[in-house]
This record gives sequence, C-alpha cells and structure tokens, in this order.
Amino acid sequence: MYNLKQSIKTLAVVAITCVLFVNRSAAQASKSGNIHYITGTPASFDSLISKFKGKIIYVDMWATWCHPCRLELQKTRDIQAFSDFALKNDIVILYISWDNNRNSWKWFIANHKLTGYHIIKNDSLNTDLHQRFSYELHGKMTLKYGFYIPRHLIIDQKGAIVDSMADPQGSVLVYARLNKLIANPPR
Repeated sequence: MYNLKQSIKTLAVVAITCVLFVNRSAAQASKSGNIHYITGTPASFDSLISKFKGKIIYVDMWATWCHPCRLELQKTRDIQAFSDFALKNDIVILYISWDNNRNSWKWFIANHKLTGYHIIKNDSLNTDLHQRFSYELHGKMTLKYGFYIPRHLIIDQKGAIVDSMADPQGSVLVYARLNKLIANPPR
C-alpha cells in the first residue's frame, strides 16, 4: 500500500515538474525536457551561481570518464527522488562537468535523466574552481594541491557555500542539510 501511495505521489510530482519546466524559461539555458544546458561561458564560479540568486543550489561536479561519478549518477532511484525533492522545494541542481566530449556528456545526461542545469567547465571556470576548492597534499619535501571529483557543494539562498564537501544526491545527510536551509533561510 505504501509503495502504491509513494508511486502516485511521485507521478504527481513528475507531472507538476513537466508543467513547471515547460512554462518557465531560464536565462541563458537551452532546454531539453527537464534538462537545461547553460549556454553562456561564465568566467567564475560566482558568476555561474549568480544566475540562481535567491535559491538553494546543490552542485554536483562530475565527468563521464570518472568511474565514481558514473556510479553515483547511475543510482536512478536516488537521482529521481532527489530531483523530485529539489523541484518541490525550489532547489537548483547544478551539474558542472569536466568532460571534453560534448556528445558523450549529453548522451549520459539524457540516458540517466539528470534533470537540472548542466555546464561543461571552461578554462576560467576550471581555474577558479581549482583555486577555490583544491586542498593541500603534503609529500616528501613537496606541497601539491589536489582537486577531486565527484565533488558536491550546497549553496544557500544568499550565495554562501554552506557545505563544500557535501554528500552525494540521495544521502540522508544532504536531505537533512537542505531541509535545515529551507526551514531556516539566512537573513
């Protein structure tokens, strides 16, 4: 009985999602169903997230060549449930890809129904993200900086990064963090 009720609720959310995205237009984004491709070339991470001012943003950095990324994004049930939750709560899901091959990138997005906003990093965005989110690696007589994907961020309604190492979509901790931001927006 519970599964039937949950399925009906999910179908209703999907139907509402379709209506909302068909009627809403996003600046500098080309649409393919509930999938939005950002066509501009932001010079920085701040300029990219400024497009979604006043909204909570969940950022998922990934690539089709990244095995852990693919494993996360192929969890269809988690991805769909998170997408439904985000739509219901007016949360933006922003995917930033490290791909170079646009065809395989778009194929993966469509094949796995990754609804949300999508962009492939450009050189300036890549540099900004590495400078902002790299961490120090100490080795023998050397200091290196590391940057890894998959990487997830949560950004509040004022554009502040509240979690720079968030868990993947579907994680109980992510839902808890987002619910806290929804209930207590920054002032």
